[in-house]
Order: sequence, then structure tokens, then C-alpha cells
Amino acid sequence: MLDLENKTILVSIRRIDEAGAERFDTFFGDVLSFDVNTVRVRRHGGDEMALPYDEEVYEIAEQGFYELKNGSTFEDPHFIAKWTVFSSQAASEKFAHLNL
Repeated sequence: MLDLENKTILVSIRRIDEAGAERFDTFFGDVLSFDVNTVRVRRHGGDEMALPYDEEVYEIAEQGFYELKNGSTFEDPHFIAKWTVFSSQAASEKFAHLNL
């Protein structure tokens, strides 16, 4: 099991709707707790969120200064995690090829 205790994760969630429109939710989150199913993070700004635990998704981040489109920054996050989420089963079937 990955040691995510007291780590910061750069999270990117790509959401695709039935028309193929994409929306990104990208943020830095501090790990509050984790187990074999769930990683609970607090977004910088206060909101808490549950993410799935999957060792293959959490990649060790390269050291450096990261800046998001919204202007938030963080130096040396520990991990980067990316997901693609479809708004429905129909969207998943139609745009599965975009899940790269």
C-alpha cells in the first residue's frame, strides 16, 4: 500500500458529458486519511473530497513548482492523480476512446 499519510496530491478530474463536452476539476489536496478503498483529501481552500484508492493512479510527482489555470500554486507535491469521469453510461460508451 502506498504511504499517502500527510502527502499532497495534484488531482485532475476530467469530466465528459453526453455531448462530448469536457470540464476539468484540477486542484491540490492534502491527504486526511486513506485505506484500501478511499483517499480523503482536503482541497486547498477547505472542501473535503473522497477519491478512489488505486496504486496505479497515484504517480510520484516530479519535484518543482506547479501552477494551475486558476492561479493556485504548490511546490513539490508528492503525487499526481488523474481520472476521467463520464456523466452517464451513454457518454462512457460514446466517448470511451477519450479515456486515455
